[in-house]
Amino acid sequence: MYSIKLDPQSRRLIVSAWAPQDLKEMALPPCHYAFQVYINKGKLDLMWQQRSADVFLGLPYDIAMYGLLLEMLAKGSGYEPGELIGQLGDCHLYNNHLDQARLYLTRSNRALPKLELDEGLFIAKDSQTLYIPCDFEIKLNNYNPYAAIKAELSVGK
Repeated sequence: MYSIKLDPQSRRLIVSAWAPQDLKEMALPPCHYAFQVYINKGKLDLMWQQRSADVFLGLPYDIAMYGLLLEMLAKGSGYEPGELIGQLGDCHLYNNHLDQARLYLTRSNRALPKLELDEGLFIAKDSQTLYIPCDFEIKLNNYNPYAAIKAELSVGK
């Protein structure tokens, strides 16, 4: 369950995913436990917090998804996207991902794709509501990925 708090004066949004009452029902506590969005120098910044980060398998996805969220919120609020900031606790590379990480490091950089959004997410000015359009399109132009590197999900190995 997410807790969303919006300060209408500063246009600062804070979302907490930490629900201690549900921990007994989880295999692990949530790795992502909060994020905040705020206006900084006329741009919309997003900072997220994680207690744990699987550097090879999870972190690239986390960066991409929070980056997309930042872009969607900026588009919906009329601000230019600013900084994406991650605060990471236990950063680790599992032993059974070492070969995959070495392979990844042999790859050269490619041109980044361009994100195109027709609509964004926005926060109501007079409430604590995050509005999500029912039907919007996300395009990723000039995406040229390498082949996937398979790795098994690890839990504490």
